Parts: sequence; C-alpha cells; structure tokens
Amino acid sequence: MPTTPKRKAGARYRQTVSVSPQRSNGSGSVTTSSSQTEPAAAVEASPNVSQSQLTEARGQRNFAHPDFTDIGLMLKEYNDALGDIQLLGVSHVVLPELVLVGDQSSGKSSLMSALARLNLPTSSGICTRCPFHIRMSSSKDSHVSCTVSLQQEYEYRPPMTRSIRQTDVTKKNPFPPWVLKPITETIVFKTIYENDPIIIDEILRWAQIATLNPSQNPSQFVPGEGGYAKENSLETAKRSTEARFSPNVVSLEMKGPRFPDLSFFDLPGIFAVAENKGDDYLVDVVENLTRKYVGREGAIIMLALPMDHDIDNSRTLKIIRELNAESRTIGILTKADRPNFGVADTVATWLEVLDEKRQRVKENGFYITSLPPDEPLDSIWEEVFFRSGGTKWPGAFDNYNHRCGVDQLRPHITKELGAAFSSRLPNIKEEFKRRLEEIEGHLNKLPDLPQNVEHEVRMSLREFYNSVKYAVNSQEFEQRCKELTDAFYNNLMELKPRCITITEKVKPTPEEIVTISDESEDEATGSKRAAPRDSLISPTPKRRRRNDTELFVTPVKAEASPSSVAFKSPITPIPCLFQKSNENRVKLSLLEIQKDIKLKTRRGFSDVVPLQVHEKLCLSAVSQWEKPLEEYIDKSTAMLMAAVTEALESSLKHFSNRLIYKESYELLTAFLREKGAHQREKLLDLYKNETYRAVTINERGLKYFEAKEKEVLENHRICLRAKDAGFTETVKFRRDELLSQEEKAAQSRLISNWKAQLPEDDFEREMDVAAKVRGYYLVAATRFVDGVSMDINSRLFRSFREGALDDYLESKLGLFPYPSLETYSRLMEENVVTAQKREQLRKELQKLQSAEKRILQLECSLTKYTIPHQQDSQPSTTYIDEAFKRNGKMEM
Repeated sequence: MPTTPKRKAGARYRQTVSVSPQRSNGSGSVTTSSSQTEPAAAVEASPNVSQSQLTEARGQRNFAHPDFTDIGLMLKEYNDALGDIQLLGVSHVVLPELVLVGDQSSGKSSLMSALARLNLPTSSGICTRCPFHIRMSSSKDSHVSCTVSLQQEYEYRPPMTRSIRQTDVTKKNPFPPWVLKPITETIVFKTIYENDPIIIDEILRWAQIATLNPSQNPSQFVPGEGGYAKENSLETAKRSTEARFSPNVVSLEMKGPRFPDLSFFDLPGIFAVAENKGDDYLVDVVENLTRKYVGREGAIIMLALPMDHDIDNSRTLKIIRELNAESRTIGILTKADRPNFGVADTVATWLEVLDEKRQRVKENGFYITSLPPDEPLDSIWEEVFFRSGGTKWPGAFDNYNHRCGVDQLRPHITKELGAAFSSRLPNIKEEFKRRLEEIEGHLNKLPDLPQNVEHEVRMSLREFYNSVKYAVNSQEFEQRCKELTDAFYNNLMELKPRCITITEKVKPTPEEIVTISDESEDEATGSKRAAPRDSLISPTPKRRRRNDTELFVTPVKAEASPSSVAFKSPITPIPCLFQKSNENRVKLSLLEIQKDIKLKTRRGFSDVVPLQVHEKLCLSAVSQWEKPLEEYIDKSTAMLMAAVTEALESSLKHFSNRLIYKESYELLTAFLREKGAHQREKLLDLYKNETYRAVTINERGLKYFEAKEKEVLENHRICLRAKDAGFTETVKFRRDELLSQEEKAAQSRLISNWKAQLPEDDFEREMDVAAKVRGYYLVAATRFVDGVSMDINSRLFRSFREGALDDYLESKLGLFPYPSLETYSRLMEENVVTAQKREQLRKELQKLQSAEKRILQLECSLTKYTIPHQQDSQPSTTYIDEAFKRNGKMEM
C-alpha cells in the first residue's frame, strides 16, 4: 500500500468513519455511516496519540435511534434532489444552496477539500479564478463516478482595442468583460470512474483553463484527450489564458460509497491588491461575485475566518453585513492551530467571538477547524488537537468542543441545507408551476410552426436542389452562356493590334496617317453600307472623321475570313456586353518594328528577324486581356447567381419570411462567392500563361491567319503607295464583304495593276512581322476563349450541376450528418430573434420539467421513512431539529 499523501499533494478522501469525542455536556455522540464501524488503523498510526485516547477511539460505539437514521436518510434524499436540480442550472426559481466564502488566505480551500474529503485546486495569489460547485453523494454502488462539467452562464466579450479597466466594473456590468447569457448551458467536460485525487485535481485545473478560454472548444483542454492539453503543460496554459477570471462555474459531481452527502459552491477568496497592476479591476469583480451569491435569498453562507487574523478586518464579513445576511451565515473559524494563545487577551477575544458578543451569525454560533496543509485529509489531527489542552488549544474552549472539527461541521451544514430545502419545497413546487405556465404562455404567443417541420424542410430543399440543376442545365442558360462567350471573343477581336503603315521619316500630316483597324465604315464614299443578310459580322458604330481624312480600315471578319472559320458568331447580332477599351490598344508601327529589328539583330544575321521582336509584340498584344477577362468572370457569376436565385425563390416562395429562406440565400451567396473566387484564380492563371511566352502548336492555323493578315496589310500598303506615286488622287478601297462580285474583281485588278507598277517595298520584312503578330493574336485569342469557356463550365457551373451546393447547404444548415428536431424547427422560425427566444424557452421548459420530475421522485421516496409528516406531505422541519438535538450529530 502506498503511503498516504499529504493534503497539498492530493490526498485521497477519507475511507473510514470518524469518531467524535465525548461531549462536555455528557451526552454521547457518535458519527454513523452505512458501515456503522470504525477501524482504528488511522488512530494507531499517529505517533502523537496517547494510550487513553487510543483506547477511547477503539471502544467508542453506539447505534442511532431508528427515527434518527430515517432523518439522516431523508436528508440525503433532499440533498440529492437539490443537487440534481442545481446541476440542471434552473433559473427564475430560488433554491437553497451552500456557499463557501472568505478572504484570500483564510484557509477556505483547505476547508473545502476537507468537507469534500478530496484535494481540490489551490495556488498562490487568487486561489481559484472561477467559482466551483462541489457535489458529493454516497451510494450503495461499489463503483465511483466523477463528472466535471462547465456551466456557461456568461459570455465573454472583451474590448477590441484596449484592456479591462477598473472603471469598467459597474453595478450593471459587475464582471467585465463577461455578459449574462439568456440561458445557462452545461457542457460535460470529462467523466472518470475512479477515485484518484491526483487525476481529479488535474481535471479540475484543466476545466478551469477551459473556462478561461471561452473562444476555444472545451474539448481541446481535456487532459489526455484534447490537442492543447497534450501539447502544453498546466503552467503554460495558466499563463496564456484569454481571460484572467470567469464568473462561470466549474462543477464537480462525485458519487460512490462512503462519500459525504454534501453540495456547495466555493468562491474565489476576496483580496485587497491584485498580483499585477493591470488586474486591479479583479478586486472589484471578485467582490461582486461574492455579493451575487451572498445576496441570493436561498443561500446558506459558510464564512471562513482565520484565527490568525483580526476578525474585524474581514472584507467578506463586511459584505455579509451590508447585505443583511448574518442570519443565513454559518461562521467557521479556521487555522485554530495558528494563534499564540499565550498572548494576553487572545483567548478572551476568541471566547467573545464564540459567545457571539462581537459578531453575530446564524443560530448555533461559530464552528472551529484546524487543517494544516501538511496533514493528510484522513488523519486524526483535529481529534487529537482539540483534546490536547495546554497552550495549543486551551481548556477554556472545552465548552465548544461539539463545534470543533470538520467532522462536526459537515453534518451540521448538511442538515441546514436539507432542512432549508424541505421547508421551501412547497414554495419551490409553486414557483416551478408558475414559471412553467409563463413559458408555455410565451411559446403559445410565438408564430406557429408547420406540423411536420422535418418534412417541410426536406421537401422544400429537395425542390430547390432540383430547380438549381434544371436551371443550370437548361437550354436558356446554355444560350446565355454562348452569347456571353461570343461577346467576350468579339471584345478581344476589337483589341486586335492596329497597324500604322506610314513610313516617312518626317512627322506626317493628318492626311498622311493610315491605320489598319477593324472599323466597318466605307470612307471612300462617305456612306455606311449595310452588311449582307447572311453576313456573320455585327455592325459597329460609325467612327468620327478626322478633318475629312480618308481612313483605310481592316474588317474584323471578312467573308470567308480565317476568323469566321475558327469562331462563328451567332446570326443574331450580339449586343455589346463589355466596355470598350481602345485607349490602350496596341499599335504596330512599321517604323518602330524596323528600329526594333535593327536593335536586336546580331552582326552577320541581318537577313533574319530575331524571335524576340515577334514575341515582344505578341505578348504586348495579349496583355490587354486581363480587364475583359475580369468582366467576363463577373458577368458569368452574376448570370449564374440570377439563375440559382430564381430557383430559390420559386422553390421556397412559401417560406420567404422564414429562416430557411434567409439562411439558404445567405449560404447560396457565400457558396457562389467562394467558388467564384476559386474560379477567378484559375482563369487568371490561364491569362498569366498567355502572357508568359508566345507559344502555339497550331502552326497550320497560325500560317493561315498570317497569310490572310498579310494580304489585308499588303493591299492597304499598295493603295497608300499608289497615292504617293501619283497613280490616283483618292483611294477608293473597300472591304470585300461590302462589294458585289463585279466590284470585288474590279478592285482586285486595280490593286494588281498598281503593284506591278510600284517598286519593291522597303518595308516588306516589317509587314511580315506585323502580319505574324496579328495572326498569332487570332490563334491565341481563339485558344484563350475556348480555355476560359471550358474551365468555367467544368468548374464553376459544374459545382451547381453535380450537387456540391446541396452538400454545402446540408452541412451549413445543420442537416448533416445528424439533424435534430430543434434544427428543423429553427429553420421554420420567422427570424433569428424568434428562433433564439423559442430555443431559450424550450431549454428552460425542459429543465423545469426535469426538476419537477425529480421532486416527484423525491416525494415518492419520502413515503418509506417513519417520520411524522405535515398535512402537505412535507416532513416537519421542527421535528428534524428536535431529533438532531436529542441524538446529537450525524455524519452524512
């Protein structure tokens, strides 16, 4: 067997029944339990016990009167029922409760451990940083269970830009930055089935850490299980908590053989000065916490007062006086082994306290304890100390021996709690009934829900999912996608590089500037001729003249042009869906191309055009696509949003004023935003690929486009040179698709005649470069539009066609994997406020119904005891008190 640990190291609860010494008034008194025996091993093991004391401890035996035994069992029934109701977190009803309070370093923590026979957390400074609720209950079962829970009554709302100040603590805001929640939530932290004080101590400390980190999931702090608890020590966790203090309760419930039947709250000790200056506000916060519990009507207060301090300096006693709670206070004088009773007036002073001449408390006066921290919890220290006499414990206190020791205190407070619950039981039942009626009335005033909320939710969402798929797969949606893609392609065609064919060294006059563009106006005649009906070309707006200068223009798509082969536009003209951005349109100047060739040509290779010349111009041309791409993405996303929103409205129109519609719309928007951002990222990668390097494997298409572009540029160049040579005063060149077959043949013969008469063009090589750049532009644009269109269909649109939206909504709405009836009901509420109110009322209703059921069980169990009852079937508190007076004390 291991050596019994000291209290500060985590001593186990007492396994034996303590023996009370003979009272000075001559009445025998024995502590009884289910075993009714007292092993003397603990007494024999103490080296400070005299032979006479040992003989007395071994020989002292008695059995309680049957009525008294029933009273004890009945009090256990009361206390068990009260503990169960307290754990429910019932509000709006006044329940009796034991509350242990005191100043810091008053011996309160040692007292709490001794009362519960279990080592509980203490530390320097603020011993505990949140309230504890200790509930011990004996049972006939040989197994031990220990459950630690977190009662979340307050919500943590710290300031965003500063720390907490003392001025933040007010009457309306007593525990900043904690704010009262509408209803208390209880979370089970951990349950074990063993009575190891070291393990329990560790669980309680980690539960306190979890309470002080409200933004984190408590499961992260479960010792041996949570990720944070596995990676960090308790000391590290203690130094890095979000909050310095919490008014939320950590609850410990223990059941097992020979446990004391006891339930009480332990509050952090009141202190005058915080450890750190930044925590000065905690002085007021801890005092406010004590005021809250002391001020409760049903609170039975256990006030710890150390005998090595002046009782008149107790800050806690001052609060009790201010709240007129002396009549509900049990005074407990701790550290009885500390005073120097040899000093004059020390004994007299404490006798005045015990006689209630200095401070008045609840009837029966003060109790006295001595619990040195280095003594085991199951030692007989107090038995020996209070009978030793001499200077350690003067004989002047003999008249109060029946109030000396935790073993005398424990049954007294247990009786007080049970009796208070017994006397208040009729009122508690009435308060439960009244509150239940109030809640049911509030629930009846809220908007009605459908009879089968699960069916309504499931059917509505199923219809919505099917409508979305139908909308995205419909012919109408496909047509809109095609029109948008065509418009995107046309927009890129409008950005095809222009070619400036003027080559004079001097600055040309406006009449001499000739550009090759994609306008469709016939400048030679000054009129605009409509395109043939079978033309695939969309008419473009008339271009403003520059001082009546005749401009030679290149059509976007000529009849039988390469672009019409690679990408056909619909017969119906497409309206301009994209903003024109011709301001920064790339211009190919033959003179600039010539300069660039000379700059980048190596010596000895003057007949070869460097690749860098082509690539620079090609990449410059495609770099204009980012803005049109962004517009295309925006319009595609908007088009998709319009389609699925219409599906939502048609499917959930009957519930447009309920949360299912509002939340589905918000989640739909969030889903589209998320998928749209991912799609944008992928398409911008495609754009970056195009601007990285000019590459294509479509050499056949490139040669085709290059040849067509060379023909267009060369014809315009011939017309310009013919005018300069004086062959004609005006150039009447028009696009092929605007001419009849006869006119087209006549124009072709005219250009051929001029070409035969003109010398070889000095800019032939530069014309080849311009034609290749424009040809590559057409190849790259076709490839880019195809890639963008395919990607957005196979990625963004696909996520709506194949059910990704369905899974997203099911998860976010709480319908997967294990939805509850409350989830369906919430979705059918009219708004968030109504849903929250209904949920709060339902939770409170469930708690009150459970509490009522527990009281009914209590009343049924009381019928088996042979105790006189009053007419209301409640036991007589007076009879209980008289029985205790006749039989002495009884340990619960």
